[in-house]
Amino acid sequence: MIGKSRARMARLVGATLVLGLLVSCGGGSTLASDPDAGAGAGEGAISLGTVTGFGSVDIEQRSVEGAPPHYFDDNAPGAAQAPDAVGLGQRLQLVRSAGGSVALVQPDLVGPVQAVSAGGRRFTVNGLQVRVNADSRAGPLTFFAGLSGPAGLHAGTMVVEVDGAFGIGADGKAFLQATRIVQRPVWTRSVRLTGQVAGLDAGATSFLLGGVRVRMDAHTQIYPVGSKPHDGQTVNVWSAQAIEGGVLRAGVVRVRSLLGASGAASIAGLLRLPASGGYEVAGIPVVPANSVVASQLQDLGQPSYVTVTGRVVPGADYVLATGVQPYAALGAPVKLRGNITGFVDDAHFLVRGVPVGASAASFDGKLGNGVFVDLRASVDPAAPSRVRALALRVLSGAPDGGTVDLQGTVSQYDPQAASFVLSWSESGVTMASMVRIARNAVFSGGTVEHLADGSHVEVQARQTSAGLAADNIVFCPASVAQGVLRTAGVVHRLGAGRLRVNGLEIRDQGVAVRGGVLADGVRADVQFDIDPRTGVKLARAITVDEH
Repeated sequence: MIGKSRARMARLVGATLVLGLLVSCGGGSTLASDPDAGAGAGEGAISLGTVTGFGSVDIEQRSVEGAPPHYFDDNAPGAAQAPDAVGLGQRLQLVRSAGGSVALVQPDLVGPVQAVSAGGRRFTVNGLQVRVNADSRAGPLTFFAGLSGPAGLHAGTMVVEVDGAFGIGADGKAFLQATRIVQRPVWTRSVRLTGQVAGLDAGATSFLLGGVRVRMDAHTQIYPVGSKPHDGQTVNVWSAQAIEGGVLRAGVVRVRSLLGASGAASIAGLLRLPASGGYEVAGIPVVPANSVVASQLQDLGQPSYVTVTGRVVPGADYVLATGVQPYAALGAPVKLRGNITGFVDDAHFLVRGVPVGASAASFDGKLGNGVFVDLRASVDPAAPSRVRALALRVLSGAPDGGTVDLQGTVSQYDPQAASFVLSWSESGVTMASMVRIARNAVFSGGTVEHLADGSHVEVQARQTSAGLAADNIVFCPASVAQGVLRTAGVVHRLGAGRLRVNGLEIRDQGVAVRGGVLADGVRADVQFDIDPRTGVKLARAITVDEH
């Protein structure tokens, strides 16, 4: 029941799908389960918003619990993939039903950086203006990966991936309020563009998104299945080809729709008051259930970041809103709960793949790799590529049902029992636990056939009364020596003999790079040690993850 072929995985699309997230060794591209891949999922409640933490996962400070699903790359619908990373600040849509839950994560923009304002607070990608948000009252703060912050943006060859809240400004022009910005390699060819459809032609074969003409043909896949773009509708377009002469040939068009949802709804994003009347949040039509809600929406005006709660009327493409909450009223910080990985010191470590600095936080206990922590944090305004811990607790371990991320070595592997012993280090002390491989476990960087005693893996597992149940297993490069440090993330500021990953500057004195080409925007697992005389971090091994 494990190590299924891709065809077998694709046949499982209609099975129960529930949300689960994994940060792999070296990171990876963002993948998501496809809400249109199986009709068997049924209709259900919908949540749409920004990922603000991991415990399993938080959407707009609301925890979503559950076991992992099969994931599907939205760039290739129907092709089952292993999840690599769902990052802080990404936008996530979750539809829950009696048959399970289905999550979709997709960037709003992928493309070269065009014009950049002084300081990088505003820039353009694929003709759409992007606004960096540093005001905690205006919505989730912009989180950066592979860049130290907005000052690192430059026009020309730099390619970025942007998640954010699409909105219309007071000047009537479209923009994206960024919640996450990730540098991508310069050779990235795929394109993403989000906007409102205009100028749909009579044959419904092309339309405008801003200044880009999107063309559809027989090969274009439109989701949700059965939907059709129309003028004024918010859509996300993916293409494997670059924009040429102002024209983008669409591979996938995903319409912002409530098709497949019913029951409770929580929609977060920028409020829009269309000229034709009514209200929209995150491109979803909103109908106030009473005059109080209508008055609140009118008073807030566009483009306020809000969370609307209510219900989806079966068969209707709108949310009947019974409540509205401005973002400033939430006031909750980023929440992270999990095992520390990539520990360097109290100011540099990872929790659920998010770089954390805790040097200013007070806590009882000792931090180190494998230590389970519960922390509240905020995006660091001085370094928005990490979060700054405001409160931190060191726990003895994950509670039942909690999620753990452990990097270690396999022993006593029993393929018949689908189990093994994982040995890992917690603050320098070797620990071991029996791990049961879940029936629908997903492997990355290898298959179940590669699993053997001595394998180095990262395991995401649920803590149960019977031990650990692994939902995701990622094969990792081996440690080169006892005491060697490691970090995994997006490479940036690559130069002669040096690179930066997760805010750490590491010297590279000719280390052989495995797995791919080292460049700004690639994800890499870097092993290093620190010169005791100079404090300089020296690379010992570098492995590129090309997923």
